Amino acid sequence: MSRSLGNQLPPPLLALLDGQNLGDKTNFALLLNTVDAGGHPHPAMLSVGEVLARGPSALRLALYPNSSTSKNLRRDGGLSIALAHGGLAYYVKATAREIDGAAERLAGQAGFEAPIDEVLEDGDPSAQVTSGFTLSLTRQPADTVAEWQQRIGALAALP
Repeated sequence: MSRSLGNQLPPPLLALLDGQNLGDKTNFALLLNTVDAGGHPHPAMLSVGEVLARGPSALRLALYPNSSTSKNLRRDGGLSIALAHGGLAYYVKATAREIDGAAERLAGQAGFEAPIDEVLEDGDPSAQVTSGFTLSLTRQPADTVAEWQQRIGALAALP
């Protein structure tokens, strides 16, 4: 179950996205989600070389200017970023606006400023998030799997 951390990045995420020591973070990816014109989620993978924490309450993004993600942000600005770090999953919700004239400074990429609306932290003592979208069950795996099977069965039985 996730819990709200308010509108600020916790220190571990701030350090991860601070733009420092990028060579040590080359294998790290973030999943950026926007909403397309049809109302569907639209995912895009970003590296730490495309996201910068501007202090604990704002992010900056460098994106391809004609990408679907950039078009979605120009239309409504809403985004979420999902990432796994330190055994937990985090979901960062923000509202972006394009930064005028950023393309000249970003080698043709569009720049977006994204004040953070909310950060959610998600974790459970019985399952540690080991990497993006991968879990390692750490406490009584058989009980957890049994719960999952029960839940899936219940979902399948819904009218």
